[in-house]
Amino acid sequence: MSDLSFSDLSTRIEGLYETIARTRMADIGILNPRLGVSMRGLRRYGENHVGILVTPWFMNLLFLPVNAPGSPGGGIPPRIGSLRTFALPSGTYEGIAGHELGLGWHWSCSLFSPMFEFADMEGAVETADVSLDLLFDAPEGARGDEAGPSGSSEEFRAAMVRPERDGTLDARLAAIEAREAEVETAAQAEARVVESSEPETDAPRNLDRRALFGLRRGEGLRG
Repeated sequence: MSDLSFSDLSTRIEGLYETIARTRMADIGILNPRLGVSMRGLRRYGENHVGILVTPWFMNLLFLPVNAPGSPGGGIPPRIGSLRTFALPSGTYEGIAGHELGLGWHWSCSLFSPMFEFADMEGAVETADVSLDLLFDAPEGARGDEAGPSGSSEEFRAAMVRPERDGTLDARLAAIEAREAEVETAAQAEARVVESSEPETDAPRNLDRRALFGLRRGEGLRG
């Protein structure tokens, strides 16, 4: 995949999962019809391309090896379902190996599934973007030691941080949480008029992004 630009690779991934949504997943009841597919924040980190994939049925952190397993420099292909630990600035995360035609080998780490908590695609995408910032945010006092393919680790890390014009991480988290509170209030008002027909889910009503990564740093996430 090293011969593809981030934009081309993102487009390939989105096209693949849009097809999966229309075919393999079409009759499965865990799809949130209000959501689409979007590959967010794809960037190279070490020997992997890393980003968050949003679909109607999951939001996963993806690790795609620059050198595909089985290719020169890519090592031996893993067993599907096997686990591997990946280090990011925020800590270590556990991914589960998978393979898709048109994409190849990859490891996924589940952040949210199912996706009924999200009222619209805008909210899901905002959550993915903020989640990436949390994942690539080193704990205070920690020093990143993983350099990118060019330049120092500090230069590589700077390229992964969203510009200040997008607002601070806390400000964007607060904006998303306020927006979700408005959506929840509207939903409660509607529920008093007509019973909701949405499928029941055990997912928490409040999405605590700080806790999601703060509690799981170094513990790993299961895909």
